[in-house]
Amino acid sequence: MKKSVISICVGLCAFASNANEKEFDAVLKCHSAADDPGLIVQIAQSDKVIYSGAAGLADLKTKRPLKVDDVMQVGSVTKMFTAAAILKLAENDVLSLHDSIGKFIPDINPKYRELTLFSLLTHTSGLSDYLGDPVVNNVWGDYASLDKVIKIITRLPLSFNSGDTHIYSNLGYILLGKAIEVSTGMPYNQYMQNTFFKPLGMDNTFVVTQGIRVNDVVGYTTNFDAPNKHIKAEKSKDRAWKVDRSWIHASGAIASTLQDMRVWNKALMSGEVVAEKSLNLMTQKVRLNDNSTANYGLGLNVFKLGGEISYNHAGMVPGFFSWHVYLPEHDLVATGMSNQDKYFPGLAILDMVAIQLDLSPKPIEDEAKISSLAKKLVGNYRGHEFQTLSITFEDSQLYVQYEGEKKRRIIPRENNSYSYECSEHYFTLRENNNKMVIVPTHLIHGEQSAYVKL
Repeated sequence: MKKSVISICVGLCAFASNANEKEFDAVLKCHSAADDPGLIVQIAQSDKVIYSGAAGLADLKTKRPLKVDDVMQVGSVTKMFTAAAILKLAENDVLSLHDSIGKFIPDINPKYRELTLFSLLTHTSGLSDYLGDPVVNNVWGDYASLDKVIKIITRLPLSFNSGDTHIYSNLGYILLGKAIEVSTGMPYNQYMQNTFFKPLGMDNTFVVTQGIRVNDVVGYTTNFDAPNKHIKAEKSKDRAWKVDRSWIHASGAIASTLQDMRVWNKALMSGEVVAEKSLNLMTQKVRLNDNSTANYGLGLNVFKLGGEISYNHAGMVPGFFSWHVYLPEHDLVATGMSNQDKYFPGLAILDMVAIQLDLSPKPIEDEAKISSLAKKLVGNYRGHEFQTLSITFEDSQLYVQYEGEKKRRIIPRENNSYSYECSEHYFTLRENNNKMVIVPTHLIHGEQSAYVKL
């Protein structure tokens, strides 16, 4: 029944079984426009879907609205799948994480030959990336075999000694795709289908092996000649945006649905995809040569959201942007997908997660409480590098204005806090060294430099 309703939903539609439904609806509305490309989102906790929503259009020409069961390209979220595939093969003694890539590609650039699979998985190999290489940009609009792709993208020198630092490299994951093909004797897409997608019942997940589009969901990018308009990514004048997916391969060529991503997450985190030891490697921060750590494991970012540990990955390919996040302490998984590559759906997902888990102070609606907070907040403040801001209370509404900028409406919150509209990042008034200060709190980066009341 829900499916039939979704199919006729126009502009914005959502389904929820959660006390925060209205708040989630508001977030979705904040981050979308009915006549623009949009986004689809899903949040599940303890294997129960608590919210699914779709907003915006799948096709600006036909006006077909996005649906929560649409297939979208997930970009670099693919990397968690590729990492799991390598770990699965290591568990079965088909290969070792300590194997060098030269074992699988003997004729590779000699400078790359001794790089280990582990260093490629963790982005600590020393490889740069090929995305900004003009030689590659001039040819990647057309299909190419994996061997041809590798030959062209491996011309550049290493950027640093392996293990010295962490620099994100799509190139490394394409090489991992080749290692999978050589060690299994089958194409990457076939191995993923046989090993993961089919056994897990992920019927709408697959690797895009050629071309740009896979269905009637059109991917859009910004029209730089008219920034308020959207154009099909493949129609962009910027040749860097016309990318045949054969050039993306194991680094970002998977397409999936919200439901399939939830199925994948449950299987991965429960030990159905890889063994516990392998999962621990995926979710453990990599240690560098100087004994420091980077916020990345194997195919997953590892960092805190609002003080809570998370495993996550973003993904962008021309026309599409996605974010997938799991918070293990709450068994909460959320995925957002957009068919506009300049809009990061993680902004909406992060706000929804914050609401669900109470990571930010709740908004205040009581007029007396708002007035009381306003009396404390109103004034002028000076922050980092002498930046100043003013908070005013006009017609029962709080506003903030930074020097040289327009006045912005702010939302009063509990605990002497406030936020901007359409955001769960917040600012808190507190006393510090006998002075009143406003402390900004970013849900990912934590507390920032304070503004002192003058």
